Amino acid sequence: MRYLVIDDEPIARRQLRLLLESHGRVDEAPDAIAGLQRIRDAIADNDPFDLVCSDLSMPGPSGIDAIKMVKDVDQKLRHGEHTNVVVVTASDDQKDMRAALQQHVDGYLLKPVTPGQIVETLGSLD
Repeated sequence: MRYLVIDDEPIARRQLRLLLESHGRVDEAPDAIAGLQRIRDAIADNDPFDLVCSDLSMPGPSGIDAIKMVKDVDQKLRHGEHTNVVVVTASDDQKDMRAALQQHVDGYLLKPVTPGQIVETLGSLD
């Protein structure tokens, strides 16, 4: 499995990387724009990410914008194949949750994420 963590906080990226590394290869991006470029590069290399974990609150395009971009790339470059997207955020605001669910995310995890939550989330993905 191949994972991408998009988060503007280096410590949060590192913590999630450490949780995911035992399950596969992990790459990181500090914002939505860099994340989108990594996604495009991975597709061009014929090695797309199986899961993108994105924070919601980031400078520049938001996590919701990042999710929309991932869906757009899936449609255009992967001919509609589905990249799993899980939100990993500190926000338990109902408005944020609804916005993420409207984008058909595959999960919504609150920071700090535990190893058990990662295992459960990975097990629920298609």
